[in-house]
Amino acid sequence: MTAGDKLKIHISTPILLSTLLVGNICLAEEKDIPANEGEGQSNTVNEQDSNGLWNYKKFLLDENGKWSLGFGTVVSNSPFKGEKISVTPIPVVDYSSKNLFIRGLRGGYHIKKVENPREGGYFLDVFLSPRIRPGDSRRKISLDGGVSGGYQSIAGTVTLSMLHDISAQSGGMEINASYSFPYQTPGKKFLFIPKLEITYQSEGLANYLWGIDNKTYLKSLANLNEVTLEPYRITTSVFNISASMTHVYRIDDHWNTLFLAKITALDGDIMDNPAIERQFDYSFIIGTAYTF
Repeated sequence: MTAGDKLKIHISTPILLSTLLVGNICLAEEKDIPANEGEGQSNTVNEQDSNGLWNYKKFLLDENGKWSLGFGTVVSNSPFKGEKISVTPIPVVDYSSKNLFIRGLRGGYHIKKVENPREGGYFLDVFLSPRIRPGDSRRKISLDGGVSGGYQSIAGTVTLSMLHDISAQSGGMEINASYSFPYQTPGKKFLFIPKLEITYQSEGLANYLWGIDNKTYLKSLANLNEVTLEPYRITTSVFNISASMTHVYRIDDHWNTLFLAKITALDGDIMDNPAIERQFDYSFIIGTAYTF
């Protein structure tokens, strides 16, 4: 490891909950497995309570919804020149009910849920999700709106997601296709979720994430402690391929530990940027959470 790769602690980025919390503490996966859970509950939108008013609790909150709260650490290595390995403390938040969910920084609404994964079924969500631009010197936040759907069964989950930058930072869009296969040991103590993804990013989004604008160049030029990043524009859409493994250990009915490792192979057009020195962007998450 070079001197530029020495460990650096970042306390100022709690918003990195992170986009990498694909495990979602993985409790949502576990809660969906029991068959016939929630049978007999009404799904009627206009159901009324005893006062004749709309019963928002049954429609929105659902008494079966559970919260998971905890803390963790993200360890990541930026592919940009001069960037150091960062260790970032993060809070962990997960909630999923009949209609609403919060998973990492992604919050949204279940249009359709899979009632029994053992029998298989389709799902469809709409969501909002902040995006953190890679690189310590380029860190910036944008907001995506998207839709995600697919098919879930005991053979795994196929998901297709489409996101668009609604904050006008890049004006770009992203399409992500993934396959995951949750495996839980017979005692339900251990859960493993391997996942493969391919991600398309439009030219505007690719340049926003992986290009170097004049503002970033001038900032790096003025800071003697940073490597100067020459301006570079990405002029084409890109495809990135990722693989990840999530491991959850259930200590008891309330406490869980989480470990997540993810690696992304960057497109060749991204690697043409002289400021990018590593093709593989990797990160790890270690955390614990309490479910109530």
